[in-house]
Amino acid sequence: MMNDMSPRRLRRFTSTATVALAALVLTACGPAATEGPEQDIDPNGSLTFGYFEPATSLDPHEGTSSQDLPWLLPVYASILSYNDDGSVAPGLAETWELTEDALTLTLREGLTFHDGTTLDADAVVANLERAMNLETSSVKGDLSTVSAVEATDDRTVAIELSAPDAALPAKLADRSGMIISPTAFDDGTNLAIEPVGAGPWKSVDYAPGEHLTVERFDDYYDPDSVLLASLTIRLIDDDDTRLNAIRAGEVDVAQISAAQVQLASADSSLEVRTDAALAIDHIGLNISIPPFDDPLVREAINYAIDREALLEGIYRGTGIIAWQPFPPGYFANDPELEEMYPYDPDKARELLAEAGYPDGFSFDFQTNSQPFRVQATQAVAGMLAEVGIETNIITMEGPALLDAFYYQNAVAAYFTPWGGRADPSQTLDNLFGPSGLNNPSKITDPELAELLEQARASGDQDERGQLFREASELIMKDSRMIPLMFPGVTTVIRDNVVGYSTELTGKANFLNVGVLAAE
Repeated sequence: MMNDMSPRRLRRFTSTATVALAALVLTACGPAATEGPEQDIDPNGSLTFGYFEPATSLDPHEGTSSQDLPWLLPVYASILSYNDDGSVAPGLAETWELTEDALTLTLREGLTFHDGTTLDADAVVANLERAMNLETSSVKGDLSTVSAVEATDDRTVAIELSAPDAALPAKLADRSGMIISPTAFDDGTNLAIEPVGAGPWKSVDYAPGEHLTVERFDDYYDPDSVLLASLTIRLIDDDDTRLNAIRAGEVDVAQISAAQVQLASADSSLEVRTDAALAIDHIGLNISIPPFDDPLVREAINYAIDREALLEGIYRGTGIIAWQPFPPGYFANDPELEEMYPYDPDKARELLAEAGYPDGFSFDFQTNSQPFRVQATQAVAGMLAEVGIETNIITMEGPALLDAFYYQNAVAAYFTPWGGRADPSQTLDNLFGPSGLNNPSKITDPELAELLEQARASGDQDERGQLFREASELIMKDSRMIPLMFPGVTTVIRDNVVGYSTELTGKANFLNVGVLAAE
């Protein structure tokens, strides 16, 4: 019935298949600072990170965007963590054992929260129960297979499962596994703006929409990995302003758009690199809202988009064209789906006529207000206009847009990045599953739902890969997704910074990052 569900097997199920993707650097130029005998890291160093999107909430159970992660990761430690290749690694739990009907976690000794509260098994149970039962929880879908949670002693957490879930360890390495001090959520602390975790740094100053400043937490379980005494994340939503800030030395590390690579590369004090990641830019659809409830219309849109032109004109040749949810080189990618919808405006017009829209139609096309996304949305809108589909582009701030799409059911289609997840089940369950937060219609084909359930139940990577490929085929044949680009993560790093990297999921990782002592 089930494949081998041993903990050793599950702990490594993504490693061999993701190494090639994780190691791929799409572009790199400029000096790369490397730690060596002549380079001393400043133990009191501070770093400023320039980021493009505000947090929807600093409560990990309530935030709605994957772009919250850089704001959350410094403050919160998760039950498990990720290796560089995307495989699951120890976190607050030093060991774990997964079977068909249970996950058992053994916590590290001597854990504590920033407020001094002991981080024990009871604290983990309180967090998981909150994540599952909080009315506004955005992570309850990740924990849908959890039927009960119990602390069997101070360091052991027993999680009962209603169904096998090979993806659960990866989920607990993500936002679902971030542990909040129970004292904070019991005493009414406004966690949206006052985070209290057990992460490498503790919050000392947060101005929503402006910055978050954190300072080193001396009782973090892995102190040797915390090289920065302080870290500031600055919201700089304008692309040019963000690049100018790092060129002026006001920011040490920043993510920029592909269109800025050439300009940034001209500065000899900067390293510019674009790392491959699982994140994908796509058109998010609510398929319960006409005309997007018609698969012929969705298919027409897939044919109407010239992805090659987007790659060269908007992404400036940086990135990988997306034809499906997962990129080439990843174990869930299906090579047979590549170029499934080549640019064919005549085919798009034929499909629109067959769907009853011979003269096309118009719709409100929402997008994040960041300049690069507006530019990309305008380019896509121009392609749609060529086949008779007129758009009214509406720009919104990221948090407001996500709320309108996910919760208010008020957005039919929008240009959006999907942040990568370490396990393919997280991506497909969230975007297309019957209870997925990112599936506002909650419509799921029964065959697709069955494939997703089988993928969660299997502990064999080869079998899971085949199931994900079959699921992706169903998704793309029905045009549930309009994939555009795997853009990678383009980062500018000043030459006094060492150790900075992005994970396979594309998220900033500040552990083992330091700044060089002044000479």
